[in-house]
Amino acid sequence: MQPTALEIHEPVVLALIGAVTAWQGALEQTLSVSGLTYPKWLLLRAIRHGEFTRGRPCETAIFLDVPQSERLLRELANDGWLDFAVDGSPYIAPTAGTRLQRAAQAIKALHSVSASPFGTSDRAALSSLLHRMTATLQDHTARHSRHAAWEQNELSMVVPDEIRRVAQQAIAA
Repeated sequence: MQPTALEIHEPVVLALIGAVTAWQGALEQTLSVSGLTYPKWLLLRAIRHGEFTRGRPCETAIFLDVPQSERLLRELANDGWLDFAVDGSPYIAPTAGTRLQRAAQAIKALHSVSASPFGTSDRAALSSLLHRMTATLQDHTARHSRHAAWEQNELSMVVPDEIRRVAQQAIAA
């Protein structure tokens, strides 16, 4: 039994999946040449941009909790990417600046070609699909929270936040 097309843009979506898979492989290869992994790269980038605070989770493209961040900090320091200030905060080691710049340029080059095979109409179709997927996920999350509340108490009722706030204000008045 052959699966049927979900929509007219399915070939574009399949092409995107192939492109993303190839891009991810190229990214991993590019980073590995520099001795980095994707989480290490994200942490270095957050440190370089002043977006990392030691002892707090690092919220980048992927979530890095404190133990994982500390482990990555040690590994990056051992590999010569980082030095630490007197207060323990990490900074890019002066000897790693050139290596970091080369890695950033290579990744920038990957980004510049990542969407080039797709025309304007393909990009619009993908954007539309992404918005529909996001709406579906939000609906699923809302249904899940209503169901979870109902499981706690069969008489409970879950309403959107804005309605809940109005109702609470009305009850308080």
